[in-house]
Amino acid sequence: MENEFKDIVVHYSNEELLSMVYQFTQWDAEMLLAAEDELKQRNILPDDILVKKNKLIQKEDEFLSEGKEATFPQQFLGWIGIFGILGLIIGHHLAFAKTISKYTCKEYFKYDEPTRESGRYMYYISLTIIMVFLLYNIANYIERNY
Repeated sequence: MENEFKDIVVHYSNEELLSMVYQFTQWDAEMLLAAEDELKQRNILPDDILVKKNKLIQKEDEFLSEGKEATFPQQFLGWIGIFGILGLIIGHHLAFAKTISKYTCKEYFKYDEPTRESGRYMYYISLTIIMVFLLYNIANYIERNY
């Protein structure tokens, strides 16, 4: 895939590009790569960019690897909703939701392990209740009509 920002960064001055490559969190990853490539072509890419970028990637990796804890309303509504579709949706989200790293495009689970475990319980309990309810209603329908 061609980087669409290459045509844009050509028109930036050296000072703008140098300030841009140090602002990792303010720019899209593709824009930063285009700015770095342009600075390499101009032979003015600072040596410490790679070190700072790797530190930021490592920090982001540690943060995303931990995941976050579900909020009380998510947990509460999920457990109250296990008798219907709400528990299924919230449970699935808590158990299987993922987020993508801005810098490495690596996928991480959005929530921490205890939250994902709780979400799996919500999801599978809701799924079981819905399936039992549907089978019960189908059996009653067949019994009444045949």
